[in-house]
Amino acid sequence: MLLEAAAIAGGIAAAVWRPSAGWVERSFSNGYYPHWERALHAITREVPFSLGDFVVLAGLLAIVWRSIAQIRQARRARSWRPIARLALDLAAVAGLYAAWFYAGWGWGYDRPPLQDRTAYSASRVTPAAIGALRARAIAEMNRLAPLAHARHESDPHLDRTRLRAAWLPVVRRLGDAWTPAVGRPKPTLADPFMNATGTSGFINPFTLESQLASDLLWFERPFSLAHEWSHAAGFNREDEANYIAAVTCLRDPGAVARYSGWLELFLYLPPEKKYAKSTFVPLVWRDFAALRARNARRINLSLSRFSWHVYNRYLQSNHVASGIANYDEVTRLFVGIPLDRRGLPVTSR
Repeated sequence: MLLEAAAIAGGIAAAVWRPSAGWVERSFSNGYYPHWERALHAITREVPFSLGDFVVLAGLLAIVWRSIAQIRQARRARSWRPIARLALDLAAVAGLYAAWFYAGWGWGYDRPPLQDRTAYSASRVTPAAIGALRARAIAEMNRLAPLAHARHESDPHLDRTRLRAAWLPVVRRLGDAWTPAVGRPKPTLADPFMNATGTSGFINPFTLESQLASDLLWFERPFSLAHEWSHAAGFNREDEANYIAAVTCLRDPGAVARYSGWLELFLYLPPEKKYAKSTFVPLVWRDFAALRARNARRINLSLSRFSWHVYNRYLQSNHVASGIANYDEVTRLFVGIPLDRRGLPVTSR
């Protein structure tokens, strides 16, 4: 009873407490979280499957097991006391997982935003600047498409070592005073759900493993993996993870990663009403068609709408006011933060 009460109290406290941005940056993101992230990685890297799946399944099995046991006892005893005990058991499981979620990763949502630690200027975010970025993205996609396709045909494997080498200086420049331990994405039991809802990937908040959907196309994978790595590095907000992924891909010397970065960044830009056929080279149009075909084949619209509605509420409950629209705010960051000669964000210091 004491352990259950402690789990419930700990979960409530972790969920209700909103730490200051300064505390999060100093004591969490650059305090104990790096040790937690590296300790988990030392365990999970040795396992070919997602340990996060096991953690989630263990919680669900505990709920089912206690529910069956207490309901049976209530029927035998013809008493409501086992039901009351069941409610306590379920609250304790929820409290344990809530405390694990927030203390192990979730408090990162209150980390100071990138605008506060970079030379970001809202005055740079103008329609003209966004139009110029769109024109540049189109030009780079057209230039890189033949190179990226040729590279993929000769070697379809993603070069994670090179991608990480481009990614690590970005997260360090943006505030990580440590070296995140990230690696290959793990297969997950949630893959059918991800494919059906159009979810490209996620970071398991309990084990900090990166998971990517199996139906991602090859030119989506570099950006998506860099995005999930950024979550593991303590950048919880979706616009910031998108920004880091875009900057990473554009710093990668490989044509596949750079093509991935420009294409994904283009898709997050406010779209024009119509693009002329001459806007893109045939290979780019072919990749757009592949995206549409994949989505039409895999996505369940009803399930997708429900899933994104739930995730929208989740983000808002974790102090991301714009909800899922936060993904698109990468445009504001990319235009508003200047890059130096190395392609790294210029900081305010």
